[in-house]
Amino acid sequence: MQRRKLKKAESINLIPILDAIFIFIFFLLMSAQFLDIYEIGTDAPITTTSDKHPEKDPLNLTIKLKKDKITLLTGVDAKIYKSFGYEDLDKLNDSLVELKKRYPKESSAIIKPHRNFEYYKIIRVIDHTREITKPSVFISAIDDKNKKYASTKLFDQIIFETQD
Repeated sequence: MQRRKLKKAESINLIPILDAIFIFIFFLLMSAQFLDIYEIGTDAPITTTSDKHPEKDPLNLTIKLKKDKITLLTGVDAKIYKSFGYEDLDKLNDSLVELKKRYPKESSAIIKPHRNFEYYKIIRVIDHTREITKPSVFISAIDDKNKKYASTKLFDQIIFETQD
């Protein structure tokens, strides 16, 4: 009978692997501070289960963004209010001022960008939707206690929706 010699199992040296992982983590943490992440602050759509009917029809402002055309839709049935070319953002702002004067308590707008609509154009439309762009123009707004005050805010609650 032959006896087999038992070989001692070799152990794997994990120290070089752990060193590499810690160096990798260090470089990830160092590079993470240089990343700029941009986001657009938006609100969730508002839903209600109330049976109360409003005194007048809601504005339900929708801004539809297509390649070279911006369309303002209003009302529950989404009727076309006005259309603009992208170069007419000042006219868009003027129309939004008109709507805000008629609906002073409304503060939300739904933006429906086309699938391939450029990001910087969306930002410019949002900027023209949230505030009055002309420096000397103010509108009267109504606070929670139904008191009027001068304001430059238009529709500052932006809700994104996808197009069909």
